[in-house]
Amino acid sequence: MMTLVVGDKEYKVKFGYNSFCDSDLLDRTSEMLDLLRDRNIEKDNAFTRRMFNLVRELVFEGLKKMNPVESEKEVGDILDDYFDAGTEEEPHGLMNIFEQLTNELLAEGFIGDLLKTAQKAVEKKVKTTKITKR
Repeated sequence: MMTLVVGDKEYKVKFGYNSFCDSDLLDRTSEMLDLLRDRNIEKDNAFTRRMFNLVRELVFEGLKKMNPVESEKEVGDILDDYFDAGTEEEPHGLMNIFEQLTNELLAEGFIGDLLKTAQKAVEKKVKTTKITKR
């Protein structure tokens, strides 16, 4: 189980079987990992938008079991606060949370071998991504 700390509140993110039965989130996560591995995406605005949407949807699904929220918009507000709390020592960027989410999916066995092959690409991107403050 992944814990997302936002201010003084902890959100437990846990994926269950039902998280993926009625959605294409696993497919989209796999596609995103392939894009990270195979192409230079730093200046691709379409990629960035897709990544923001995917992260918000994954967190929304992961919160349903332990910390139910009303909507994806509420998750967006939680993520805004999470991103704002990032520091150079503890970055809270988009790629950082995507790496945490994919690690959780791997730990729960949802995308196993598929994720293992692409995980190194995500880790490489996270290491090269700098925090930008608004």
